[in-house]
Amino acid sequence: MARVQLHSEDWYRVSALCPRLRPQVQVALHDYKGMPWYVLTDRSSGQTFRMTADDFEILRRFDGRTRISEIWNGIAWSHERDLPPQDEFLELLSRLYDSGIILVDALPRAATLARGQEEKAREWITRLLKSPVSQKIGLFNPSALLEGRVMTGLAHLVFGPVGLLLWLAAILGGVLTALSYWQPLTANLGDRVLDPGNLLIMACVYPAVKLIHELAHALAVRRFGGSVTQVGVMFLVFVPMPYVDASQANAFRSHGVRALVTAAGIMAEFAIAGVAMILWAEADPGLWRAILFNTILLCTISTIFFNGNPLLRFDAYFVLADLTQTPALGTRGQRLLMRLIKQLVGLDPGPDTESGGTGERVWLVSYAVAAAMYRVFIVFAIAFGLAQMLGMAGQILGAWVVIGGLIWPNAKALHGVAVSPEVRKRKWILMRRLLIFGTASLAMLVVIPFPLRTTVPAVVVPSPQAALYSRGEGFAETLAVESGAPLLPGDVVMILDRAALATELDALEARRAASAARLLAARNDGETSLAQAIEAELGAIADGAAQIRDQLAAIRVVADRAGQWVDALTPVERGMMVTRGQQLGWILGPEDRRLAAHIPQSRGFALRHGVQGARLMVAPGDTREVAPDAIALRPDASRSLVDPMLADRMGGPVLTDLESPPEAILALNAAFQLVIDAPGNDLQLGQTVLVKLVHPPMTLFDRYWPRIVTFVGERFGAGA
Repeated sequence: MARVQLHSEDWYRVSALCPRLRPQVQVALHDYKGMPWYVLTDRSSGQTFRMTADDFEILRRFDGRTRISEIWNGIAWSHERDLPPQDEFLELLSRLYDSGIILVDALPRAATLARGQEEKAREWITRLLKSPVSQKIGLFNPSALLEGRVMTGLAHLVFGPVGLLLWLAAILGGVLTALSYWQPLTANLGDRVLDPGNLLIMACVYPAVKLIHELAHALAVRRFGGSVTQVGVMFLVFVPMPYVDASQANAFRSHGVRALVTAAGIMAEFAIAGVAMILWAEADPGLWRAILFNTILLCTISTIFFNGNPLLRFDAYFVLADLTQTPALGTRGQRLLMRLIKQLVGLDPGPDTESGGTGERVWLVSYAVAAAMYRVFIVFAIAFGLAQMLGMAGQILGAWVVIGGLIWPNAKALHGVAVSPEVRKRKWILMRRLLIFGTASLAMLVVIPFPLRTTVPAVVVPSPQAALYSRGEGFAETLAVESGAPLLPGDVVMILDRAALATELDALEARRAASAARLLAARNDGETSLAQAIEAELGAIADGAAQIRDQLAAIRVVADRAGQWVDALTPVERGMMVTRGQQLGWILGPEDRRLAAHIPQSRGFALRHGVQGARLMVAPGDTREVAPDAIALRPDASRSLVDPMLADRMGGPVLTDLESPPEAILALNAAFQLVIDAPGNDLQLGQTVLVKLVHPPMTLFDRYWPRIVTFVGERFGAGA
């Protein structure tokens, strides 16, 4: 068992200090999973600090008169709790001081005081440099307004049985309406959202939505006896939005009440979305419908990605912490994750201040990892969004967001670790482990190839040679077979009406007889030139009559091969006009099926790398190998479809342009066309199966680096 170092070499630096609790700090007792936790709220800044009962027993002794050394010795002699190691004691003291919870009795020098005042005055500059697209300005104290009879009554109405029923009705009505109007609501969504006119409407709608969001927080606080002490304006991507300081909800003892206060804004936005969805369905196209559309968008997608996502420290984060009874969820997770990283690289992790068991520690670390990954995703999503919407200015702001949100804080943290005494003491161990880790990571990225697969849905379609085309034209008079019937060579499929052709042949015969009489008269009169012209006319009439006789012979549409008859996608019906060359259907034999697929251009790098084979995943447990010579891939991306059965309007998986005609259906996006000639005789036309293409192995660097360069270049390049 590892020994715990009780004394600290830095103890002498602070042992004579007399800490005390700041007077503006409010203390509230919470119960988490049967264990008491104390929540300290700084009423001047709104910041909160949660601590265990053992740590709070130490804080009780901070009276401004007792030295730290006396406090520690008193704990040792009291036997009321385990004596904390001095390093752990100093770590708690440092966190309390950095959070503004305690003060020490050391008198600041004039220069130090002046420097602190200057730093306070420049604080807004620091916030601007760290996050140029997110700034907050306090305006006034709304307590007198919110604590009046009208607002108090409204709070009890909204957060009571009547408010709950109205909220459920709005949500249910909005969901049912959205399901009914899903296609027109989501059609061409990306282009509609990024249209400059729509972005302007969205910028105007967002503050109004957030006003109701923040009002819901304020009413919830008031409903349970709290007060809101500050209202202000926050600029998010330069769009002004209201905010309220609802930090007094931390004093509520009930987990459910605190969660409800925090979730009030999210619930309000979902209710707004439900009402807006119902109104949108009834509105006529125009400005009002555009406002409702953006309201729906902001109250659903924006809420899900930001306020409603517990991986960011917004509303849903605190709701999750209260409902799971996990106080300081993110902070504790980060602390545990940092301890694991330090242990991995050979550094002293310091005192373990986490009180949770093994299961809770796994939950905290998992949350910390997921939150860090999501933060990276959100920062880059904002940066790329700014670059795409605002051009050159957006590119500058996007780079600024990445630097301020990711690069600078991480670089600052790494610098703090690099200059720490523990790194200096173990620098050779650290360098050796980092070298091993870096070498292994480099090998994983650029040396070791990994299997590469592309999985796409494919549709069973008929082979081209199975198609039966009309050699004549006319109205369908007789349909001899139904779809699915077996055919033999020579069997009649359908008979076309011959009346029009017979009339036209009779007319040509009459013209031929008249021209023959004219030719005889011209010869008798010795008019050689006229006779030659009439002879040419007779030749043309004979050719036309021969063609009509051929068409009359083709009026009987017969099978030219054995197989099963399948009607065309637009089946021929009795009385319908059939033109020459029109596809009537297919005569499918045992080998007349193939697979067709539409592969997105994002998989182009894998296709260019080669295809070694394929597997068909027809059903669970039914996987079939396909030889490379049965795979045909068109090298150029195109919007044309290999077969119309791939189109969504025909039941296929490919989204198509609604304006393209049925005879030439075009996909919305260009893609690579794949054909496989060995699907299996048991597959039915129109059936969808998954095709997994097998590519030669590729390193992670070769797989992802070109795509990253292309993606970033499209948004931050010279021509972006």
